Amino acid sequence: MPKYEVGITEINTLVRRLGYVSAILRLLEHKTLSESVLYTQLEKWSLNHKQNFENYINPQGFIKATRRQAAPRRYTNFAVSLGLIGRIAGACRVTRFGKTLLPFLHQAPDQNPFELTNAERCAYLYWLLVKDSDRLFTVIQMLVEGGSQSLSDLQNAFPTFYLQQLQTRMLTAEEHVARDILAVRNRVAHWKEESKRSIENIVPPRIHWLADLGLVSVENAGKRQSRLTEMGTRFSRYLPTFHTSPVWLRKKFFGIAGQVLMGTIDQQWTEIQKLERKELLYKLIFQVFKTLRSTPTPKISLYPALIYMALLLTTDKGIAVNLEELHADLNAFSKESNARYAVRFSHRENESYLIFF
Repeated sequence: MPKYEVGITEINTLVRRLGYVSAILRLLEHKTLSESVLYTQLEKWSLNHKQNFENYINPQGFIKATRRQAAPRRYTNFAVSLGLIGRIAGACRVTRFGKTLLPFLHQAPDQNPFELTNAERCAYLYWLLVKDSDRLFTVIQMLVEGGSQSLSDLQNAFPTFYLQQLQTRMLTAEEHVARDILAVRNRVAHWKEESKRSIENIVPPRIHWLADLGLVSVENAGKRQSRLTEMGTRFSRYLPTFHTSPVWLRKKFFGIAGQVLMGTIDQQWTEIQKLERKELLYKLIFQVFKTLRSTPTPKISLYPALIYMALLLTTDKGIAVNLEELHADLNAFSKESNARYAVRFSHRENESYLIFF
């Protein structure tokens, strides 16, 4: 049964750089670290890359070494909210979804780590739209309709635009989801002056996440006007009218992201001949199992496998492909007599698998 994602709520205005999420993933890799050890290592990493950070438009969001370790804790909370890091018994480790990014994080070792690779930008935008759909969608729509705006103007306008977004979602959602949205809408409708601090924790981080993704430009002068870049404008034209639903994300997102964010797409998956698609998938499956398999049992979760394949095809092959297209072909080819894998699909995400013979 679909569940309404309220958005990333446990966030602070200083959580502004997506590069720190990649840093956390690199520090953990295939290890499990206690939270205190992870925070200390992240502080050291941040200090070692202070010069890289200072090239950015805004110094806020930098992780300093402090006794309370508040900044690394906030960024780790953010990575957990995205579903890329998991916590258990005071320790952290990379989730099965986080693992899909690990192979891409060492491809440009000499690059400024705060300047994201194509795979990072594509993956982070995807998870932000999954986990933070209405809030991120609202910020994008404000920039679409209002053009270049100061941060204070965006913050002042946010409650009105957010209410409109929630109202629209409520009218098109299933009944049980609509009830959850109504509860959020009612809380937003009663925001008072004391909620200004809450809005400061909503708008500035998302503006800077979008800037890291290349979709927004923030000027370093006066009131620091924010506007959509050419890439951001192109991406906004592909967005659905109301919201980015799970169905839209499965059927459209990676194909659009490949064309807009990367600019290196040579062809669409559906334009490739069936036999060539089949051969590509067989090769990809070996790579996917090698990267994502975590138990002796020869199976991996289907959803992370599809995401990893989409990232590989887009970044390495210049092929734009959507998750639904990959799923359909994997399912069809697995039924052929010489297939070396099987697809076990369930509407419950955790019960869908790719099994290797």
